[in-house]
Amino acid sequence: MSLKDTLIQKLETQVESWESRLETLRAQFNEYKAKAENQEATEELKEKTAKRISDLKEDIDTARTRLEELRASGESRLSELRSKVEDFLNRRS
Repeated sequence: MSLKDTLIQKLETQVESWESRLETLRAQFNEYKAKAENQEATEELKEKTAKRISDLKEDIDTARTRLEELRASGESRLSELRSKVEDFLNRRS
């Protein structure tokens, strides 16, 4: 497997993992919201969960951008893109 294929596979796997986590967070949010006993707790939960969802969406968008860069790149840019991908994944893992 080439370096490009390996990097693409890493990013695709991470995106799938984050998308799964996003769905879990959304389900968790709905469950917590339904169980919340007062408005203040619900608002605090909404804010925290909304922030986590927003951050995760941003990570997914960035990963998809990196995937497109990788797919469109030639061998000459792989070293540069490899650093970007690995730095991104290390910060987010």
